[in-house]
Amino acid sequence: MNSPISIFIVLAALSGVLSVLLAIYAFVNRNKYSGINLFFWITGLSAIYAFGFAFELTGNTLKEIMFWANVEYVGMPFIAPLSLMLVMYYVGLEKFITGRKLVLMLIIPAITLVMITTNEWHHLFYRDIYLNPNAPRPMMDIVMGEWYVVHGSYTVGCLLVGTFLLLRYWNRRKNVLRRQIAALLIGFVLPGFASFLYLMKLTPYEMDLVPIIMCVTSFFYIWAIRTSGLMIVAPVAREYIFDSMRDGVLVVDPAGLLADFNPAAAMMIPGLSSTNIGKPVSELRLSENFNEPVFDFHSDHNVTDEKEFSWSIGQETCYYHVHSSPVINRRGRFVGKTITVMDVTERARMEEKLTMLASYDGLTGIFNRTFFMETACVKLAEAENAKQSFSLIVFDIDFFKHINDRFGHGVGDQALRHIAALGERYLMAGGLLGRYGGEEFVIGLPGIDLPEAAAAAEKLRREIENTPLNSAEGPIRITASFGVAEFGLSGQSLEELFMEADRALYRSKENGRNRVSTAKDDLVLQR
Repeated sequence: MNSPISIFIVLAALSGVLSVLLAIYAFVNRNKYSGINLFFWITGLSAIYAFGFAFELTGNTLKEIMFWANVEYVGMPFIAPLSLMLVMYYVGLEKFITGRKLVLMLIIPAITLVMITTNEWHHLFYRDIYLNPNAPRPMMDIVMGEWYVVHGSYTVGCLLVGTFLLLRYWNRRKNVLRRQIAALLIGFVLPGFASFLYLMKLTPYEMDLVPIIMCVTSFFYIWAIRTSGLMIVAPVAREYIFDSMRDGVLVVDPAGLLADFNPAAAMMIPGLSSTNIGKPVSELRLSENFNEPVFDFHSDHNVTDEKEFSWSIGQETCYYHVHSSPVINRRGRFVGKTITVMDVTERARMEEKLTMLASYDGLTGIFNRTFFMETACVKLAEAENAKQSFSLIVFDIDFFKHINDRFGHGVGDQALRHIAALGERYLMAGGLLGRYGGEEFVIGLPGIDLPEAAAAAEKLRREIENTPLNSAEGPIRITASFGVAEFGLSGQSLEELFMEADRALYRSKENGRNRVSTAKDDLVLQR
């Protein structure tokens, strides 16, 4: 056996071995990506093609060589159309691959297989077959027939379309997937180029170099598998992900490995880069100081998960909503997940603002009447169930109209804020402070009996009297009158308790203002 031919035999056999290894890899991972079954058939048929070519080169007679050439065509005609279908899966065009279209795409390869095995009857594939007189050992040469042209044109057409789809997809992808695309491109371009050289009779001994070239393409497939998870970490549902989306989108394969992400996700998640591709998505964190596993979702593939997170960065609090949805292909098979990360900080702040407006008085910042009454009702019921005291203090600013008339409504508003601030400062632990309306305020004191509540009211009254309002008009002395009532443990409602405290308040006014009166015994606490 001549040395040059021996090298080609070894390389062809190596191509076959590598193709077998890739087929085993595809079979083991057959449930991880819907297109990997095609990869299994492509590599399996490539192995038949490569081993058949290696044995063809060892043949000593034209009959032996023809036998192994027929074996090659069990695999070779089907590789190009199946590779095109694999690319269609890869770039998100699997919806165009139906059972009927699959059969149509394989009709010409099937006819080619029949044509070559029956060629001696019709000579439509090979018009003539003979031994190459210029070869160093017996090697087959041919004269092409009509169907050979059909077969060759179809094969080249599949390779060109697949190359076009991959190049088009390359321009739409970022670097994280380009290793995969490059491997697939090499798997199309190099065999196509080798076929062209063969047809132009520019190869050594006019030999078909495609099985030899497949050794190179197999190495590139293995490289892409090891560096970027080719056929496992595959782009899932990419046609629904747009780089222009404001929300961050992560694409996860069935094994929970990160397959893809858009630029918005990279901006939201610190440290997210192409190095995370192929790694568990559960390892990602939304913040360096936030260690909760944000992307660790339910193990059931059919479950849609939603989570919301908030954390502080300096003086600012950020809010994110994370939504995970399963991706199911047209055959109902789970092929991965999409995780959407939405920055809802503005919405959360608006909700907080609306809650504030619904619960707090816009001028003074304390509870408004509605929210105070709702909260006090709950506290009153809790006190009743626990058989504890509950006291209510009602007070208003003395001669408030005079302040407005003399100094203006702006100073009047300052006076209301001034009283609210003092009330919050001297509010007892667990107490509720609200603006009941106009210049009238109310305090709820769970667990506090009447004497203690009256003492607290007196303390606040003295503080108001001794703390003048500092205004542009100079210090303004303000006083307030108070009424105090205690829950009687007899099914008394909050409204009835309020009416008792209000009556006590009016007694304080009738007795000269700037004092505290209680509802129980009409006690008036004077200065």
